[in-house]
Amino acid sequence: MESHLEKQDRDVLQKSFEEMISTLPKVNFWGLPLDLYQYQGFWITLPFLQGALSAQQQFQAQPTDIILCSSLRTGYSKSQNTQPIQLDEAFELFYEGVSMYGSYWDHVLGYWKASLEHPDKLMFLKYEDLVENTVLYLKKIAEFIGYPFSSEEQQEGVPENIVQMCSFENLSGLEVNKTGNIVKGKEIWS
Repeated sequence: MESHLEKQDRDVLQKSFEEMISTLPKVNFWGLPLDLYQYQGFWITLPFLQGALSAQQQFQAQPTDIILCSSLRTGYSKSQNTQPIQLDEAFELFYEGVSMYGSYWDHVLGYWKASLEHPDKLMFLKYEDLVENTVLYLKKIAEFIGYPFSSEEQQEGVPENIVQMCSFENLSGLEVNKTGNIVKGKEIWS
C-alpha cells in the first residue's frame, strides 16, 4: 500500500512532468492519433517521455545492474484513426528531423564523426561511393572485417565476380526472384 509521502512524491513528480512537457515543441506524428514531443534532440511519445524523465530523475545505477533494451514490438499495425499524410508533408517532417528516435541527419552525423574518431571500429560508407566504385569498396570492406582478398584472388578477378553475382541485374534474373518459388531437390517451396 502506498504511503501518504509516496503519494505526495508521485504527485509532485507528475506535476513537474506536466509543467515541463508544456514547454516542449510538439507535433502530430505523420497522421497518427498521437503527438510527439521533442526532448534532448529526440521526438518521442508521451509515455516514453514520462519513462525517460522518471529514469533520469530517479534511477541510480548500481555496478550489478544489467539493462536490456528492446523494441516493444517488431510488427506494425495500422490504427483505425490513422489519417493519410501527403508525400510532401512527410518529406518536410523528415527533413526537419521530426521522426521517431530523432533526426536522421543527426544520427548519420554521429556515425560519421565516430568513424573519424575510431576508423578501426566503424566504417562509414556512402551509397553514392559504393555505386561509383563497387569493387574498390568491396575490397575495403573485406579488409575492414579482417578478410582481405589475397593477391591471387585479386588476379583471378574474385572481387569483380562477387560484384557481378550480387548485381541487381543478376539477382533480379534468378528464377526465385521471378516466380517466388525456391526449388530444392524435387520439391518446390513457395
